[in-house]
Amino acid sequence: MAFIPQKIRILKFIAEQGVATVDDISRSLFKNDKSSTVRVTLHQLGVRHTKYGDVKHGVWYIDKPKLFDLLRTYFPDFPVLDVRPILLHLVPHSLEMNRIRTALEKTSQITVTQWWSENFIRASLPHGENIAHKKIPDAIFWRRRADNTSQKFFLEYERTLKNKDRYEEIFRCYAKREDVKNKNVIYICENDFVKEELEQVEAKLAKAGKLDGAGLFFQFVTLESFYKTYSNNPTHKEEKQ
Repeated sequence: MAFIPQKIRILKFIAEQGVATVDDISRSLFKNDKSSTVRVTLHQLGVRHTKYGDVKHGVWYIDKPKLFDLLRTYFPDFPVLDVRPILLHLVPHSLEMNRIRTALEKTSQITVTQWWSENFIRASLPHGENIAHKKIPDAIFWRRRADNTSQKFFLEYERTLKNKDRYEEIFRCYAKREDVKNKNVIYICENDFVKEELEQVEAKLAKAGKLDGAGLFFQFVTLESFYKTYSNNPTHKEEKQ
């Protein structure tokens, strides 16, 4: 594989994840704390940032098409992403997804061979395809099995509950997919309440014959349990100024 400059690795992480903090990037890409280096690089690249609560150095996102063009000079197959305004009410979900990704990619429990963020998946759909009625997961990733084959997982982070009718639609949509099997759809739930509510929806659908059964397609875990399992050094709360 060709050498990828540090600045391009940083740019790629933000492009994939949509929004990130300096500490998110440092934790994901480096073994030691490189926050100062990351911040200087972001300024040099011209990545935009905005103050967000008490988060140190704010949150960063790409608002210049030329930065996506720069990224594709190193990754020609990288999908064409659109510049989008930052939606502050979605930032907490996005930042937690960054930490979830880092935990999975750095854990000693499994080996993640590929990660597709929601941004990546959405941009990879065929041009002109209507995605209004499709379920785009928060991420898809592949892990390496002991026999060197790959296993695909769909990942959803539920910070808050949606309408229960919406979950019925989503669960049934997943169950119809040929690549959904052996509990490879993982729901990481903010707390026990969210986890129990989703388990009840699954049980209700299975009882009504709208799913083949409970425990076939989905895993439901709390955020706390997830980090206990996969974080070698769990630090999922953002540093404040």
